[in-house]
Amino acid sequence: MYIKVFNFCRAMSADSTNEINRHIPKPSDFKFGKEIGHGSFSTVYVVQEISTSSEFAMKVVDKQRVWRYKAVDSVLMEKEVLKRTNHVFIIRLHCTFQDSTRLFYLLEYARCGELLSYLTHFTSLSVHCTRFYAAEILMALDYLHSVSIVHRDLKPENVLLTDKMHIKLADFGSAVILNSPNIKAPNFTGTPEYVSPEMLSRISRQGNSSSNGGNSQDLTYLMDFWAFGCIIYQLISGFPPFRKSGPAHEYETFQKILSLSYTFASNFDPIAKDLVEKLLVISPSERLGSPSHGGSVSVRQHMFFSEIKWDTLPHQEPPLLVPNLEPIAPEGWDDLPVGFEDAEKYHLSRELSLVASEITEDDRIRLLNTQERHNPFNRFVRGRLILKQGILFKRRGLFSRKRMFLLTEGPHLFYVDMENMTLKGEVAWSSSLTLEVRSNKLFFIHVPNKTYYLEDPSGHADDWVKQIAAVKTQYFSDTPQTLFSNYPSTSTYSGI
Repeated sequence: MYIKVFNFCRAMSADSTNEINRHIPKPSDFKFGKEIGHGSFSTVYVVQEISTSSEFAMKVVDKQRVWRYKAVDSVLMEKEVLKRTNHVFIIRLHCTFQDSTRLFYLLEYARCGELLSYLTHFTSLSVHCTRFYAAEILMALDYLHSVSIVHRDLKPENVLLTDKMHIKLADFGSAVILNSPNIKAPNFTGTPEYVSPEMLSRISRQGNSSSNGGNSQDLTYLMDFWAFGCIIYQLISGFPPFRKSGPAHEYETFQKILSLSYTFASNFDPIAKDLVEKLLVISPSERLGSPSHGGSVSVRQHMFFSEIKWDTLPHQEPPLLVPNLEPIAPEGWDDLPVGFEDAEKYHLSRELSLVASEITEDDRIRLLNTQERHNPFNRFVRGRLILKQGILFKRRGLFSRKRMFLLTEGPHLFYVDMENMTLKGEVAWSSSLTLEVRSNKLFFIHVPNKTYYLEDPSGHADDWVKQIAAVKTQYFSDTPQTLFSNYPSTSTYSGI
């Protein structure tokens, strides 16, 4: 065990070959902005390097959680893959470093976020958009396979978009490097809707072992083509081909995959349908892209990609994906403290969320005492416990005002001018209040004779809607209920 810990720490030691910092970097070299991603043992932030004012993504990995989740192999694999790769459509690792409790990955910042968020916003994409982004994903896969890397967790969530709306493939924690016996493959932790039938069969036979040895190694890359087929289907139809119906167990999804149980809508593009059908084949040796079916070049040569000019694809103008999606608000870097710990305290002081129904009276008294001592906005809430607070932009016509919103017992929803520290108003509560999510940032509060247009710059509009709806249920419903276990990103909620 101690040898494994030593090897892990040594493997994750600072990489000083980067071109960003010639010295060994440390957290205090950066300002940590908003959270842009979250996993079981890591969180991703947008950061600014102080010496250059350049923006990056910083993946912060909690070492204790890595041990708890037995994810050492996954962490080491991701670093190894990112060190080995250099491609326009794959996220770039600039450097790594660590302190006593955390690992830090300094990554290229894909400013426009996940492809999944755009798909969720628009439900589905046009065939033209699907073709373009599928082609870029395919180029990234072809490169990975050419250097003996299999992604194994390909899905829209792991396809990021740059400020020019080109893709960057990310998240290599489930990857495997073929023909490298000294690099242990992590146990498979992929996503149920995109897992290939051969992986399900392997897990069943080997008790969740994911050794990268064996005679089937030459076909391992074909599980990426299976997931690629699932993505094309999802981009056009709006949902994965294999999915649970309601709150069923993942077992139902796996059974659908193993029995190839999925259907096409009558208006599904016929050429795209042909490609999907040739990729979603149970036997990997019979799948398009296999050696017996033309190799990987055969996927590029499918009629669906006939309009793609592969040589110039990275330099082409992407199709218009989002006619009215609001841009990601820039970080106010001058207002942020330096380093990771101070940034955590800063953001926590501005983003608070509690579940009112789960607070005991003793907890309430303790929280109120803490709030009175440490929360500068306590003076605006008339002695009531703050359940959620955070910065929102309150829109009115072409203008928007930056306000601190305070959701409290009562219920009350106050908003404060933070610069002048003055109370500007309060949302009127009633049983007819309704909530509407328009994107990951934008949501509306409808009350009689008025609508509040609110923007969450951190991209967690759905969290606000859930919390406000929960408070409404507690105060205006005879039978409180569990809220939003699964809901779409563009929905209207009333009554709850």
